[in-house]
Amino acid sequence: MLVVSRKVGESLVIADNIKVTIVSAGSDKVSVGIEAPRDITVLRSELLETIEDNKLAQNRIIDNAGYQNLAALLKEKQSSGKQARLGNKKR
Repeated sequence: MLVVSRKVGESLVIADNIKVTIVSAGSDKVSVGIEAPRDITVLRSELLETIEDNKLAQNRIIDNAGYQNLAALLKEKQSSGKQARLGNKKR
C-alpha cells in the first residue's frame, strides 16, 4: 500500500485518468473528491463488501432452490417408480 501525505486542496493522479483531491480534513475524518471516467466504478470498500455478501447470499439461495428442485424431481421419480412397481404386481 502506498501511503501519501496530502493537504487540503492537493491531489493524486492514478493511471493518468483518475484524480483524487483532498477536499477537507478534520481530526477524525477526511473528505475526498474523485474524478474518474464514467466507465470506472468507484465504491466505498464497505459497500463493495455488502455487494459481495449479497452475491454470496444470492448464490446460496439459488443453490438451495436448485437443491429443492432436485429433491422434488427425485421424489417424483421415486413416486413414479413405486407406481410402476405396484402396476407390475397387479398383473
